[in-house]
Amino acid sequence: MALVLARAGSAAARCAPRPARAAAAARPALARAGRAPARDVRAAFFNFNKMRTDSKDAGIYGSQGREDYSADDVEHYFNYMGMLAVEGTYDRMEAMLGSGLDPVDVLLLMASSENDAPKVEELLAAGANVNVTDSDGRSPLQLAEKPEVVTMLQAAVSK
Repeated sequence: MALVLARAGSAAARCAPRPARAAAAARPALARAGRAPARDVRAAFFNFNKMRTDSKDAGIYGSQGREDYSADDVEHYFNYMGMLAVEGTYDRMEAMLGSGLDPVDVLLLMASSENDAPKVEELLAAGANVNVTDSDGRSPLQLAEKPEVVTMLQAAVSK
């Protein structure tokens, strides 16, 4: 008996039973034979239970402190938000980092100007300085326009 291997894109490869399909097809047969099929645990992998209802409770969100942010984080956010595409250079970002501001505070200024409420919330939880000012003397509260972000920053200022 000869073993024939099918190329990945060939019709024979597309029609060949995959191990996962073969296992799924065998489950009803196992049940009919009186043996319990193996439990599929993949479905519960992302299921947060009653104790962990969201990412913050699960310890994923808000676990960083001021010292955990770096200039690389500022550059990633600058690129992610499309600021490089709008401005064309890294000059503003480099000037803010070069002025001696902590990266977490630079991120707060950027996130406030972009009205990025989840990022502002994350940075405030990490201990960003809400009274920081940019090179033009504007605070995050002055840069924000979205009511949700303004309210969040006002609450942080009043603490």
